[in-house]
Amino acid sequence: MWRKEEVDTSKVFRDLNSLSSMGVLGEDFALSAGGVDQAQFEKAIKQSLENLYRTNPAIVDSLFEEHAASQLEDADLSGAVVKDGQIEPKLLNEYKNKAFKAIKDHYRQPQLQEGVSGITYPDSLRTQENSGRVELQMHVDSTGTVNAVEMIEGTHPTLNAIAMKAATGTTWEPGYVRQGAGEEWQPRPGWGRSPINFPAPR
Repeated sequence: MWRKEEVDTSKVFRDLNSLSSMGVLGEDFALSAGGVDQAQFEKAIKQSLENLYRTNPAIVDSLFEEHAASQLEDADLSGAVVKDGQIEPKLLNEYKNKAFKAIKDHYRQPQLQEGVSGITYPDSLRTQENSGRVELQMHVDSTGTVNAVEMIEGTHPTLNAIAMKAATGTTWEPGYVRQGAGEEWQPRPGWGRSPINFPAPR
């Protein structure tokens, strides 16, 4: 982990791997074969938006409840809409897209503007064994500055450290929120993820 000294670790280092770890859904959420009620359907749609939730769980869930939930009320949930623990794909995608659009009318997630390039690292680590991807989670403040970096997936410890240091120099467009159409977008902090690859020698 890396962070700027003034940063509150409890706010920037978050487990965003699942909606349950974000506190959005309970750990026991699962769908059984057959039909679903409206509450279960909403949870399934939230689950399908997991990547968007990772960028700022509190804001996205608030906007879901305020603007997206009403877009799901006309879904036809009669019959067996669940198979193998999943909502029927056509139904899921239709309402996932509706919910996504309702949220995106009020929210822009952080966007990577300039990523990592030209990383140098020791020749001794350019091996098949050490090759791989380092997946990083970055907290981006309301100015677009990375102020904390956490490793989600790594390879060799030295390469992990090199990747984390490189990530501190990336530039981002921060997240933005607006209350209504025509109102100004206001910057908000959030999270972004980015992989750094260390390829195997040819």
